[in-house]
Amino acid sequence: MAFSKKIFFLITFCALLFINNSNAQKVYNKKIKAVIKVDKTSEFVTFSATSENLDLSDYSLRYELLSFKKDNNNNVSKSSQGDRFFLKASEKKILSSVTLNTNFEGKVTLVLLIYPADSNVENQGAIGKDRIVVNTDGNGGLLIELDGDKKKTTSKIKPQPKSDQDSSLKDGIYLQGLVTQKTITKSGRDFYRYFFSDYYNKQITTTKDILIEEVPGRRRSTRISVKIDNQILWQFFARPKKDFLKQMAATSLERCISYLQRLQEQKQSFTRY
Repeated sequence: MAFSKKIFFLITFCALLFINNSNAQKVYNKKIKAVIKVDKTSEFVTFSATSENLDLSDYSLRYELLSFKKDNNNNVSKSSQGDRFFLKASEKKILSSVTLNTNFEGKVTLVLLIYPADSNVENQGAIGKDRIVVNTDGNGGLLIELDGDKKKTTSKIKPQPKSDQDSSLKDGIYLQGLVTQKTITKSGRDFYRYFFSDYYNKQITTTKDILIEEVPGRRRSTRISVKIDNQILWQFFARPKKDFLKQMAATSLERCISYLQRLQEQKQSFTRY
């Protein structure tokens, strides 16, 4: 009889544990929804990390956008960006974005996690989550797996042929890395748009990732930095004037090209040595 009671309690405990684990898996995206949106333009794809408040209460939150890039030699590199933010009731907000050249070769996994601002626990404390996996298909296209809202779909993107090979060879580099932004004002977003437009028109490519980051500056201004390998190549205090932002975008891109060319020259010199 005692043995039967032990078996009964063991089965009950396992059942409760299973129910608790099942419920724990259902907390994602209930009040705060995390979605990585895909925007396809020409030979580039932009992945935007977005959040949506499904509740009638305001929330202080923080997010983390992780990107894992794996090349054909199985070398894996990781980058992350994150910050605190405030979400009003029923509000939607774009947190950051990652831009990918469709001519890259390998695999990229993006994971967006949203936590309460006061949470110090990692995956267990996340209340919003989304994940995207991007693979090359071997025929010049991309296969994108979307995992949000318990649905899984696959879409194929065919990159457009390069119209001017000479323009990329002229700069001496190829740009196949990620271009990410973390901006907080309209001026920051405008700068990113001008920078990316110049970057696309020059058809430059590299395996290095470029980060455009905007932080609060003195008084009511903000400071914009352009980084590669966590090294600041150009930074300035933002101004809303269009001509100023365009000039800063052109200068920043020139600094990026110069830095990447130096890296390539060093690599070639080291190989010869």
